[in-house]
Amino acid sequence: MNHPELHRLLLGNMAPNTFEAAYVQLQIDTIISQISQLQSRLADLEDQLQRHRAVLSHVRRMPAEVLGEIFVPLLSDDLQVGVSNNLVDVQLVCKSWRDAARLTHQLWGALSFQDVTNVSYKKVKQWYSRAGGTLKSLAFSTIPHYDCTDQSFACGSLQSSALATLLVNLEGSLDHLSLGYRGPKCFQNLSGSLGGVEERPSSLQRRPWHPLKSFTLKFSQEWIESPDALRSMFLQLTPNITSLELRLPSTWSDAFQGGDSDTAPLPLPQNLLEGLLSFTLVCDWDGTRWLTAALSHCVNVETLTLDFISAAWWYVREQPHTESLFRTGLLLPKVRTLRLQNIHPGSTEILCALKAPRLVELDIDFNHGTGTLDSDFYEAVLSFVEGSKCDSTLRSFHLRNTCMMRQVLADTLIRLHFLTRLILDGIVLETSRACFIATMGRVVGGPQSLLPNLETLELLNLRPEFSVNSLLDFLKSRRPHRMENGRPIFTNLQDPFKRLKVTYQTTKKPEPRLERSEEIEVLRKWGGVHVNIGPILYVE
Repeated sequence: MNHPELHRLLLGNMAPNTFEAAYVQLQIDTIISQISQLQSRLADLEDQLQRHRAVLSHVRRMPAEVLGEIFVPLLSDDLQVGVSNNLVDVQLVCKSWRDAARLTHQLWGALSFQDVTNVSYKKVKQWYSRAGGTLKSLAFSTIPHYDCTDQSFACGSLQSSALATLLVNLEGSLDHLSLGYRGPKCFQNLSGSLGGVEERPSSLQRRPWHPLKSFTLKFSQEWIESPDALRSMFLQLTPNITSLELRLPSTWSDAFQGGDSDTAPLPLPQNLLEGLLSFTLVCDWDGTRWLTAALSHCVNVETLTLDFISAAWWYVREQPHTESLFRTGLLLPKVRTLRLQNIHPGSTEILCALKAPRLVELDIDFNHGTGTLDSDFYEAVLSFVEGSKCDSTLRSFHLRNTCMMRQVLADTLIRLHFLTRLILDGIVLETSRACFIATMGRVVGGPQSLLPNLETLELLNLRPEFSVNSLLDFLKSRRPHRMENGRPIFTNLQDPFKRLKVTYQTTKKPEPRLERSEEIEVLRKWGGVHVNIGPILYVE
């Protein structure tokens, strides 16, 4: 077939004969083969181009210190609990990543174990040596078990002796020690093993946690403790500790089987409590005796955290001890930061049992789904502030993760007019579209009356339907202005408001429910109905 005939077919609409069709198909196959070869060559060239560009990439020139700083937030969750697997994986990527990880001290400050019987003390010391001057912590938590006997693999003589030897070898190099046990018997097994270690040469005779300033002690399922303070296991702790986290077994655990936690002894030594600057207590026990035992001697604590594990606090107000506690209150003379975590809405009355005359920050964290805050919350907060006489020092209020009535929030904030910092994190009002600022405006006659001393406002984890109009009105009231020649002229330069932060909840796009409904599927497949449903369009 000559060129003019092919040209005639390519430019016209005439149908080819059999010979012409076969020739054209042969040409098509040839072109497809050439395209395939060229595509393969193009892919090879693009791969070479990417490799050559990678040689000149700025990432290769990134200082190891900068790369290490990127690893720190990437591995932050692991670093908090002392898990090392991902850090090891990072070092296996390439030599530069390994060098960067080795140079970053923050990555090497934490280790966590459940079994230390085969741990190399030399390797543990080598690990911590890479931490440089950063804080070093060791966490040990027993594997789940039922009997704390001498033969128990989890906490018996073999495990306790290995842990005791490890602690002795690390004495003086740790900043924080965390021990997680089923109950006091496990801790006593460790103490007994230390007695054996102390019979070694004089260099090993000191209790290994005596130099520590920070200590965490956790008990999960058992509580067998003598009410006699002179026989308390807490005497094993040194008064040198200034930061203590104590996690007690839940009132619904095997320790109490749902009862008698209100009479459980908590013989914390007075000299231990008097030396604390920071105290975290995780406890959902009933009654008020544990509260008095834990806090009555916290005369130097500056940061106090009470975690209620989302359980409702049960007590009998008419009991003499409880009645006296609410009448006089527990004085916390130096507490500047008070955090109530995982607290049930019905348990906020605990504030009425506390007095913190130097309080600067109040942080209350609930759990969604545990109820709606009502006027009891408002009354508890204001009673606490008035009883503590801390209105001259309290400046920051952080409220998190709860649903509340609009009027309750309004009444609370209006009375806390002296605040300079307000953080509302994950707060849901009784109406999903309700805006707390609009609520304030309706209550006090205008947003300018709300929190006149406010410097910082943070609205975190807002729902997507949050009404921004009232927020904009609030902001305008704090910086009133008029526009002249395209520039604002502010009319109130004395307002202290300086900082606004707003974040939204992560939200999925709504599913096309109509498209996937059973009714639509039935109509399409069997109902003889032609259905055409367009997509949901999102525009800027």
